[in-house]
Amino acid sequence: MTGNIRDFLLAADELPSPRGAALQLIELARDPEVRIDAVVRVIRSDPALSGFVLRAASAARFGRTERSLDLQQAVIRLGMNIVRAHAVALSLVTNRPKVTSKRFDYNAFWTSSLLNAAVMETLAHHRGDLPGAEAFTLGLLSEIGTLAFATGAPATYDLTLERAARGTDPVETVEIATFGFDRHELSAVLLADWGLPTSLADVVYWQCDPEGGGFEPDSRSYRLACGLQLATKLADTCLTAQPDPDSVATIYLRAAILDLTPEETRKLAMDALAELPMWTDLVRLPKPTITALPSSWVD
Repeated sequence: MTGNIRDFLLAADELPSPRGAALQLIELARDPEVRIDAVVRVIRSDPALSGFVLRAASAARFGRTERSLDLQQAVIRLGMNIVRAHAVALSLVTNRPKVTSKRFDYNAFWTSSLLNAAVMETLAHHRGDLPGAEAFTLGLLSEIGTLAFATGAPATYDLTLERAARGTDPVETVEIATFGFDRHELSAVLLADWGLPTSLADVVYWQCDPEGGGFEPDSRSYRLACGLQLATKLADTCLTAQPDPDSVATIYLRAAILDLTPEETRKLAMDALAELPMWTDLVRLPKPTITALPSSWVD
């Protein structure tokens, strides 16, 4: 399938791509001897990125109650891989590509991605055995292949979404029938191309089928994949007018695997939803509309 993806990437007229500070950080990360002050200097050149990194390094992910204003400390706390991932994500949000797809909602896509990230962050904080910074990054970028389809092949992707809406197959199945690969495989290839760890790309690839990835049941990758499926279904459920019983069932199934009770799962959802407006405001997205609170779910 990778060959088909490479053909798609080469042929696409428009694709999401990191720019500015994000591109500089990708280049810096290729140097194993890079100094932290060089990284901080690049981050400081972009006020939005500075705020994003400082917020990412604070509070829930590290059990802190105050917000640090020390960028160097924030970079040390997060690590270069995660700083780079946040820079990529922020660059993609703020440097809006030309989206001509009629069925793809750019603002809704990033609102959902930010809620995914907030759920993953909250889950990591709740469990205590998941890497919070990596979890947040996975949630934020796990569906980036959807944006690539919508920008790289808008007309074809509109037809794909129309076929999926008319039929009963999951949209991923229709994507494979159309392109030869789905959004998750495309997401994983893009993340690897941008220099993110292959371990994170693997989790993104297997997010719809954590058991199919061959991860050890007690491994971090398996827990992250389970959490990512939970987060994606939760975001879809809270941001759509009518909760899908199958999605709710998947949320509770993955939550049980992660040792969460239904009550704990609903609290996790509410905690993440409380964080969402702060993130959307930070990247200047419209105020999110939550249409299905966890209390309205069917167990």
